[in-house]
Amino acid sequence: ANSGDLGTSGHLLFSTGSSSSGNSGTLTFGTGPATFGRGGSISLHVGSGTSGEGGILAMQAGRGTRNTGGRVVVCSGEGTGSSSGMVTLVTVNSGIAGSSGRLIFSSGSSKSGNSGTVLIGSGYSSGGTGGLVGIHVGRGTSGAGGSLNLNAGRSTIASGGQVSIRSGEGTSSTSGSITLCSTNSGEDGSSGLLIFSSGSSRGGNSGSLLVGTGAATDGRGGALHLHIGSGTSGSGGVLQVQSGRATAASGGAVV
Repeated sequence: ANSGDLGTSGHLLFSTGSSSSGNSGTLTFGTGPATFGRGGSISLHVGSGTSGEGGILAMQAGRGTRNTGGRVVVCSGEGTGSSSGMVTLVTVNSGIAGSSGRLIFSSGSSKSGNSGTVLIGSGYSSGGTGGLVGIHVGRGTSGAGGSLNLNAGRSTIASGGQVSIRSGEGTSSTSGSITLCSTNSGEDGSSGLLIFSSGSSRGGNSGSLLVGTGAATDGRGGALHLHIGSGTSGSGGVLQVQSGRATAASGGAVV
């Protein structure tokens, strides 16, 4: 029932009993099937707070002291004659003076083994095209647009993690393209920079930057083009090739 002016409403606890030598009981919530209609829904609504934060909805699998902990599985419904259902994870819009909530997809840390993997992908298709994986960053009407950062893991005693971007293989046709491009600028700005650079090194050689095309068995090797933009009201762009400077040895060569 509802609480009084100075209390809280009562708890509702759905739980199975504990077990000393076997498995504990299962807790099942479900709706019945429908022959000529839609299946029933299961809704979980958390209360709102007028003077404090809204309530929390927590889903946590069981802990395992000797074996692997329990799993959390969220699956949409199968459509045997049509499309399967969607799974939507979204934070709602913010108010006038706030920010929308964050979405965090992360694996836990590990003390003696490898940390978990985060996999984002679409399923394969036998009679159509493969599904799309899209990452879109929000725009800003009164500030800068959001950033998209891809950072590999840091290592203190070994090499850092790799960042690999590959297009899809075409077993009987052309493989997919990879496009790295900054968009056009507005009327009063400049288009964005594209920077391809290796990091600096304190005790060894800095990384190499390789740009090339693959070999061809029965055709011509791919071409490599460098095009500089033209200027309609000013000078055309500059193409500059410069080798490295050396303080204690000969400078780098341009071959």
